[in-house]
Amino acid sequence: MSLIAILLGWNYIASYIQVPTKKAKSETAEKEFSILSFNVRLFDLYDWNKGKNTSAQIFEFINNEEFDVVCFQEFYTKNNGELTEDSVRKILSKSYYKHIEYTIENNNYNYGIATYSRYPIVNRGVINFSNSSNSTIYTDIKKGNDTIRIFNNHLQSIRFNKNNYSFISNSKILKDDERLKEIKDISYRLRDAFIKRASQANIISNYIESSPFPVIVCGDFNDVPVSYTYKKMKTNLNDSFIEAGRGIGTTYMGKFPSFRIDYIFHSKDVECVDFEIPDVKLSDHYPIKGKFVLKR
Repeated sequence: MSLIAILLGWNYIASYIQVPTKKAKSETAEKEFSILSFNVRLFDLYDWNKGKNTSAQIFEFINNEEFDVVCFQEFYTKNNGELTEDSVRKILSKSYYKHIEYTIENNNYNYGIATYSRYPIVNRGVINFSNSSNSTIYTDIKKGNDTIRIFNNHLQSIRFNKNNYSFISNSKILKDDERLKEIKDISYRLRDAFIKRASQANIISNYIESSPFPVIVCGDFNDVPVSYTYKKMKTNLNDSFIEAGRGIGTTYMGKFPSFRIDYIFHSKDVECVDFEIPDVKLSDHYPIKGKFVLKR
């Protein structure tokens, strides 16, 4: 019975676990380009990592790897002092072109999403969602004679509050009526987030389908591989983890159980030759990275 259950759910299991395989040496190394997608959680603005100088470690990790394209979610900059746009650009070791869109801006700080590219950026676009601080940007980069459209996504967050997280960690200390109240609140937040993400996925999917160029679709989808969001966003695309990943595909390490909610999808005329989830604990998300080659 266990074996039957495993076989019936194999497609589901494969979206979370990939058996390590020995990879042949790539014969297309000179044609490869690398992409990093990373929800950096505001560069640890509120010191969740307890004084570990997280932002410096994030940039050190990026500079050591020397990615061709870097996609940030929950990107945060200040208008003065440390962590301004200019300082971020200087900290990054490569000379990057940038595409940054903010959904929150004020006199002190900015919050949004950002894509940095070693290749020239020839076009920029933004998809804003109503009643949401989440967004998507698409960036056309020129690699040699080819143009590739990079979709950098941060889909609707659930936005749990402190009471919700406290309840998840230890619900036994609450009375029955308080417990019921928290369950209802969490249920409403989950429902609203699911509905908003589905709507956002529908909108983004239309943009992906109308792209005149091969696409890379990456980011924090805030949803798992069995969700409508995943299936809609992946329409006619390949999942890099399934194609070239190995091991367990956990990308989130927050209060909830481990989930895979961060992805890199790509067009059929792009091949993923390597995919990794580095064991880098500098956010509540692990970074994800891949190497790609245009088939044509």
